[in-house]
Amino acid sequence: MKSLLNKLGVLIVAVWIQVPALAFGTVFTYMGNESSLDERNSYDKSLLELALEKTVAEYGPYTMQPSGEGLSLSRLIKLAEAKHYPNFFFKFSATDEMLEKFLAIQIPADRGVVGYRVAFVHQQNSQAFNQVSDISSLAKYSIVQGIGWLDTSIMQYNKLSVFQVSNYTSMFAMVERKRVDLFFRGVNEIANEFTDFSQSHKNLVIEPNLLLVYPLPRFFMTSKDNISNARRVELGLQRAWQDGSFVALWRQNHLASLEQAQLAKRKVIQLENPFIKTLDPNYRKYIFTIDELITEPAAAQN
Repeated sequence: MKSLLNKLGVLIVAVWIQVPALAFGTVFTYMGNESSLDERNSYDKSLLELALEKTVAEYGPYTMQPSGEGLSLSRLIKLAEAKHYPNFFFKFSATDEMLEKFLAIQIPADRGVVGYRVAFVHQQNSQAFNQVSDISSLAKYSIVQGIGWLDTSIMQYNKLSVFQVSNYTSMFAMVERKRVDLFFRGVNEIANEFTDFSQSHKNLVIEPNLLLVYPLPRFFMTSKDNISNARRVELGLQRAWQDGSFVALWRQNHLASLEQAQLAKRKVIQLENPFIKTLDPNYRKYIFTIDELITEPAAAQN
């Protein structure tokens, strides 16, 4: 009798352990924030969640958890290569090298908008770049970007003067202290970052005249062997695109920053991205264009 009770106890414990797993479903790990002020990944989390919601019928319930906080992009990629996090989906700029290492869902998560870049500058230099009109005139000034960022490599390839650092928040301080002239950010990022950092960096302003533009599709990526979960995310993104919820979420998160930047009034300096030579060009059908803000203003405000 005692043996039977022991066996029943083990069975009950085993069932109890399995119930939460069945209730909460597949665990997806998304990219955590680098610091408490870092909000760059909030949209990515929401978009991944949207894709998973669109596929519950076929694939079942899911749970989302962040990767570790305080990790630089270069460190995060190394952890992804080592499969440190379970079922890890992270958004990263597409390159031929990354497409070899990881399984990429080739639907640009931010619609390529991060390839439209405006700069933070010191307020005393807010009008210092009015005469800059091409790459050669921009190359006279110092630019800070992150170590491991594809933007850094693109700017260096185009002969711009780039100073690399590893810490995201320190880049704002470098502009504040005039250690560098410009800190280029995605036009979708800069409004929130100005809100977050301008109080602690009183001399930080958004440069009003320049707009760097280069192709910079960013995809959700995962381990090469994570095929089934990747198919789920791809299917969910396709459905969200088709029913309009993808673009609605994108506008909800990015439209205010795009309008604030007044893109149509800026001087465009086009840069080449030499790191996507093997990329299938079909991704371009999802890409944002400035014309959307001009020809579809009513839709953009919904």
